[in-house]
Amino acid sequence: MKVAKIVNIRNKVYWGLGLVLFIISPLIFAQSIELSGGNTVGYWLFVDSLKEHIEDKLKLSFTYNNITLRGLFFFWQPSLPNQKRLQYIDYNIEYANEPINIIYGTYYTTFGRGLVLNQFLDEDFKTDNSIYGAKATFKMFNNELSALFGKPRNIFFEENAYKIKNDTTDQIRGINLETKLPLPDIIGLNIGGRYVRYNRRTDFNARAFTELFGGNIEFTFGAYQGYFEYARHLGCRPGVGGRLTGTGLLFSSNLTFSGLGLAFQIMSYDTIGFGGLGYRYNEPPTPIKSGISVNRGMNEFGFGTSINYSATDFLNFEGNYNSLKTHAKTEGILEQIFKAKLNAVENLEITGLIERTVKDKIELPVLKKTEMKPSVEATYNFEEFFLDGSYEHNFISADTSKYYEHAFSVSIGKSELFQFTLRYERRNRIPNWLTSKLGTEKSWPMAELSLDITNKHNLRVRVGGEKGGLVCSGGVCRFEEPFKGVKLVLTSIF
Repeated sequence: MKVAKIVNIRNKVYWGLGLVLFIISPLIFAQSIELSGGNTVGYWLFVDSLKEHIEDKLKLSFTYNNITLRGLFFFWQPSLPNQKRLQYIDYNIEYANEPINIIYGTYYTTFGRGLVLNQFLDEDFKTDNSIYGAKATFKMFNNELSALFGKPRNIFFEENAYKIKNDTTDQIRGINLETKLPLPDIIGLNIGGRYVRYNRRTDFNARAFTELFGGNIEFTFGAYQGYFEYARHLGCRPGVGGRLTGTGLLFSSNLTFSGLGLAFQIMSYDTIGFGGLGYRYNEPPTPIKSGISVNRGMNEFGFGTSINYSATDFLNFEGNYNSLKTHAKTEGILEQIFKAKLNAVENLEITGLIERTVKDKIELPVLKKTEMKPSVEATYNFEEFFLDGSYEHNFISADTSKYYEHAFSVSIGKSELFQFTLRYERRNRIPNWLTSKLGTEKSWPMAELSLDITNKHNLRVRVGGEKGGLVCSGGVCRFEEPFKGVKLVLTSIF
């Protein structure tokens, strides 16, 4: 209740501040201020239960000389009385005048590749990991020094609802230094170092804080690029006390020639992930292209390999072999991808794809799940319109049960005007012991229209069903509930 009151008071303050600034800013700077922004409003209607929810996000940006004021107004209202609505105002004011940049308010930042700190926004996946505080950056010659403080907030969408995952009382202090050494153009060497301190309400005393620190080296020589990052976690075991330590290692390399690209990465995480139940303040990278992690930096070892080869101007091949498991190899995921793209005929592009994944204890209650999914897609561009068709077939083995899912879709559209898509997805059977997880539906027809009303307004209408399931992005996963109904999204920019 205390946290809810704090959030409510903060929201009221933000609403008042935002309204005042919105009214007086154009009056003060009417001749020289630059105004831009956008608005996205969404409406969902669940046909079976007639539940619904409305969501609106308004972004505003005012710029005057070296000062920029940004505001975000968010509102989400479900129809069920037992679901609390979520509304808040985020704002920041930024002063940018090289070599100084200062920002106060709500902001996002990543140190290195995220092993120490990674507070980010993913609007497509609907996860908002922000910091409310201040950040200052100083650039001089080839050096960039950043210092920050603030309170983190993690908003996540799951089970068809927005939820604030943390209590917003934790505090972050951090500093990051990036240096580019002056070397000949063909050689590049960047060195970075960072330190982040986390204070939590659950800490025993002021000395029992958690800290993460580390550094990175990035080296380039002609067509080769290599990156290495190390992170160390020193903390206190919550509730029981005692020292808690962890380490994180990440190495990636790329080698690019004419028509050929090679990439490799390897990582090892041992108690490096930090945050709370369902959220992290640092989000270590995953090698899995589908975005899955095992336990988000607590006990993971993985690698990823990729090769991209253009045999001719019209034929391209891509292969991926990626793995992420616990150090004891009791849980994990293996991902194998082969992709071929052909456009030998003018205006016609054909893409063939084979994906194989093996998941061990990733999608409970299934202990082992193997999927083999071949697919093909063809796109033809006429002078005025384009036509796209695709088909995929997924052979699934879940422990001792076997079934398959297949889907086909066809789209027709005109660039900067409209796109209309019909999609039909079907599952041939559902093992009895999996109906509680997958539901009883076996088919999901769907129609979608994306219409550019003007060059600044787009309306998307989706009618039909979505099967749901495990979806991931950047190592963050959630289980989406099946959906049957109508979705409307109107996006405007100005």
